[in-house]
Amino acid sequence: MLQVKNLKKTYVSKGKKVEAVKGITFETEKGEIFAILGPNGAGKTTTIKSILRLIIPDEGEIYINGIDVHKHPSHALKYVSAVLEGNRNIHWKMTVYENLKYFGYIRGLGGKYLKSRISEILEFVELTEKKNELAGKLSRGMQQRLAIGIALLPDTPLILLDEPTLGLDVESSLKVRQMLEKLTKDGKTILLSTHDMQLVEKVANHVLIINKGRVVVSDKKEKLLDAFKKKRFKISFLSNNGYKELEKFGTVVEENGEKILNIQIDNMEQLYEVLEHFKSKNIEIKRLESVMVNFEEVFVNIVRGDENGLS
Repeated sequence: MLQVKNLKKTYVSKGKKVEAVKGITFETEKGEIFAILGPNGAGKTTTIKSILRLIIPDEGEIYINGIDVHKHPSHALKYVSAVLEGNRNIHWKMTVYENLKYFGYIRGLGGKYLKSRISEILEFVELTEKKNELAGKLSRGMQQRLAIGIALLPDTPLILLDEPTLGLDVESSLKVRQMLEKLTKDGKTILLSTHDMQLVEKVANHVLIINKGRVVVSDKKEKLLDAFKKKRFKISFLSNNGYKELEKFGTVVEENGEKILNIQIDNMEQLYEVLEHFKSKNIEIKRLESVMVNFEEVFVNIVRGDENGLS
């Protein structure tokens, strides 16, 4: 659906060259949620704006539905819609219905089709009862759902969402998440840029992590989670003896009156060595658990490793 090849972009700031993107390459599959993650300044926004032709990259190729964005921008961009954080996605002084009608006209829609499409969108984003209310008076969550609804109007196969849950409460974030899941079931491809790790963990299929303008890792989400959860364990202990012994193996915390040792290992052989040490010291173990990490931990570890030159 979307192919990005060797994307590069350099800015000049205060007389100095800043390489925002350094050869980023990736490809999405139809019907998946493809998440782009990275610290602030990693190059996420530059990448997304380059895809939308809001920024002209110095080098690289971008294809949407097999069409070269550089050579045929008008044709290629017919297949994509976007909601960008920090941009004016809706008109505050128009009603919900007027917003959808106005942006529908901009995308070349009209007549009975647009009227029918607006009804479908209102139902999908759960704003039918709010259709005559001014957009500026809606809650932040409703405004975001309206913005997504506007992006859905032309029924494009590719949708770009930049921080769709930023500033939303738990309930609104859940509604957005449910919307994304429904869209992929309908065959839509979603490119998602976000700092919401819970959203990534719940809905993403593929994760691309970038840092300092380059790709650090690109893989299926489940593979990244598996790679980390196999290496971390929590060990709880029966007695008060030997707690000083524990600290040299990892971090020790107290949970529900128990002493818990958190360890991270490279392979299972190291775990066996730790357990054997406790046995030799007569330190009794109550429970051993494999830790199911969340994606925020995965992200932090990968970026930290990249910063330290370990990846």
